[in-house]
Amino acid sequence: MPLLLAGGKFRISVRNLPMLDSNRLNDGPELERAMMLLSMFANAYINWGEKIKKSIPSNLAVALWEVAHRLGRQPISSHASIVLNNWKRIDTRGPLIPENLDTVQNFLGGKDEDWFFLSTVGVESAGGEVPKILIAAIDAIETDNSKLLHKHLVRLSTAIEKMLVALKRMYEHCEPKLFFERIRPFLTGWEPKGVIYEGIDTKPKIFIGGSAAQSSLLQAIDSGLGIQHKSQASGPFLAEMRKYMPANHRTFLSQLDAAPSISKYVEKINDTLLSNTFNSCVSLLNTFRQKHLEMAITYISKQADDEKAATGTGGTEFVQFLSKAKSETDSSKIN
Repeated sequence: MPLLLAGGKFRISVRNLPMLDSNRLNDGPELERAMMLLSMFANAYINWGEKIKKSIPSNLAVALWEVAHRLGRQPISSHASIVLNNWKRIDTRGPLIPENLDTVQNFLGGKDEDWFFLSTVGVESAGGEVPKILIAAIDAIETDNSKLLHKHLVRLSTAIEKMLVALKRMYEHCEPKLFFERIRPFLTGWEPKGVIYEGIDTKPKIFIGGSAAQSSLLQAIDSGLGIQHKSQASGPFLAEMRKYMPANHRTFLSQLDAAPSISKYVEKINDTLLSNTFNSCVSLLNTFRQKHLEMAITYISKQADDEKAATGTGGTEFVQFLSKAKSETDSSKIN
């Protein structure tokens, strides 16, 4: 794909593909790899070229639609495909950090694009223990063990700190101007009039582009800490983003939403040390969101020459969305 895109021959190569039979794919890694490849092909076909295309050829569209349906995801390139399923270790026994990773597939390629994907993998890896920590914290509540809960909240704050360090590494090898011009177009969702999936429906479909809001990691921390996003500027978009996550991630988030509330338990116990540790987790998450907002401004707003170009890859007015999500986080501290 990178060679065909650079030579201006990608679209004709896609149109010349045979009809792809997704029924031959096994569930699991095969299906996930197919989703990653097909969705990236579709994003490249629509968004890279002199003019944005209005339809995906049936020989690609049908297979993409079927694979996405089997996975319970939307038929467009998203965080799950380009980040969660787009890395491999260089040293198979080495750590899961950007220096020891390589992408499986990219668009135009190059160090900046690789680093954009892999540093994001680094954030996910840094927070890899978060689901286990949240489950353990909820178990501590159910056994009324405030000392054990405190221990797990300390672990959670450490994990968020590691995520923050990993997030800042984006600047090391991904240059903002290059991101805006050569990477961002491939992550953009469909325009307001939508895209036709030939062979599926003649009616255009509208799907949102790849967005950090599609990461189940941050939404898991929100759910675990009881941080609610009730504003129209944040809540509906975050709820919509769950449709782009792996199905088992959505299930996990729903279970967290329904679990006993850590924040209510901490309020009930009314212990200063426990409350301060809980608030430390919230403050660190708020700092993470602040750094993400600053990064989005650097990589998008400051590079854009008009208001339309300054929207996020998910199609949002991201400054308003991220600012509101940040303020809702900060207001979740316990007095």
